[in-house]
Amino acid sequence: MNDRTFVTGRGSVNMAECDQWGHMNVQFYLARATDAQAHLAARIGLAPSRLRKEALSLRPLADRTLFKRELRGGDIHMIRSGIRAVHPEGTIDIASRMTNLVTGVESAAFDTRLALVGPDDATRPLPDDVRSAALDLSGDLPEMPAPPPMAAVQPLGAPPLDRMLLTYRGSIEPWDCDTDGVAPPRAHIARFNDAITHLFRAMALDRRALLAEGTGSAALDYDIAYHRPLRAGTAVEVRSGVLAVGEKVYHIIHHVVDSKEGFIYTSILVAALFFDLQRRKSVPIPASIRTAAERLIAHA
Repeated sequence: MNDRTFVTGRGSVNMAECDQWGHMNVQFYLARATDAQAHLAARIGLAPSRLRKEALSLRPLADRTLFKRELRGGDIHMIRSGIRAVHPEGTIDIASRMTNLVTGVESAAFDTRLALVGPDDATRPLPDDVRSAALDLSGDLPEMPAPPPMAAVQPLGAPPLDRMLLTYRGSIEPWDCDTDGVAPPRAHIARFNDAITHLFRAMALDRRALLAEGTGSAALDYDIAYHRPLRAGTAVEVRSGVLAVGEKVYHIIHHVVDSKEGFIYTSILVAALFFDLQRRKSVPIPASIRTAAERLIAHA
């Protein structure tokens, strides 16, 4: 095992963290990854006590998450993390891998770019001691190869929000946020998780009918961009659309949007599929869902 990586998380899956398809919901994968990043940050000198004392925060700018094997209620897991790169502007690229400790199979891969920010949300340079420690640990992580580029399905230019489906409307509450009052990745994903059920409805996906047929749905790949901090008390909505529909894999896009001002907080590009709930293997997209989804592509 590479001496640049460290155990940054251990835990198990609680049934309350599982969704209707029987596996751990994606928001809790991101929650585990965030916890792991905090342990790695402490190793390079950015412990929570120091961040509080110096009024600093570590914020994600981008997340790439690949879901490789599902975790179900009662499964135990471990996370190892390492620093892939330290950039001149002060951002840090962290890689984490979650493994099912019973099977030894990698369950998820996380690659995150973090920035150190002050109370004004402006990026701060890494303190000299932190930068030195991070550089000492950074480098090639052969057991954690960088993920390949996601399929180029997203159109260039500003998204046509007015033509996308309104799939969520709500607010960010204090209990959604970290101690600095900013929502962590889990809270963003929770909104997307609510939104997807409404997009599924537009795709003519009948959850009860699918369950009766023994079919479920799961995400394969998330590519997330955090454009600005999302704070408690903010009224938000999610605009969603379908980007592409293949034989088994389909791509969708969600944007968390400020309900009053209209600017985008977060964008997430998702690759997903349908699978047999008994065999836990992928299956072709049902014909009726494919037809409805293809009609929605124009809205993205």
